[in-house]
Amino acid sequence: MNLGEIDYWKLIHIVIGGLIYLISVFFLEILVQSITDWIFRTMGIYGVLAYKEAQNAYYIIRLGTIYLSSGFLGGLYTGYKIKEKLKLIMIFPSIIGFLLVFILQYFFGYLTPAVLASLSNSTKIIVVPMLVSLSGSYLGGYTINWEVEEVIEEKISLLLEES
Repeated sequence: MNLGEIDYWKLIHIVIGGLIYLISVFFLEILVQSITDWIFRTMGIYGVLAYKEAQNAYYIIRLGTIYLSSGFLGGLYTGYKIKEKLKLIMIFPSIIGFLLVFILQYFFGYLTPAVLASLSNSTKIIVVPMLVSLSGSYLGGYTINWEVEEVIEEKISLLLEES
């Protein structure tokens, strides 16, 4: 494959999907932080985050709310604009967006080399959010292209029923 065969519009749509991911991560991060802060303060239970179980629950809520939703939105746009080779293409919007988020957090001081040195922190900061983002991207891409996949499955099931 040479460079003349690359469809630049697909690359542009993948990068736009990554930028949608980036914007939605920061917007949802602010929203989740504000809402949980408001809930904890109004209920008078802000100290509950001192417990490890509450910290783990808050981490899981953040994963689902921020990273899964952001991956979904980036994948939704990319899946809407690109219809072929979805299994391969849906990887890239979340990877691009996650790398941009990671780079911005590193340069603005939210992530330091000391924080990233620990393996458990690296898993919690990099690996798990990346996998959740990839899942969200696939969900978004296949949500918009569900009819295409459904037609293929119907043909397969009709062939299997006849034999």
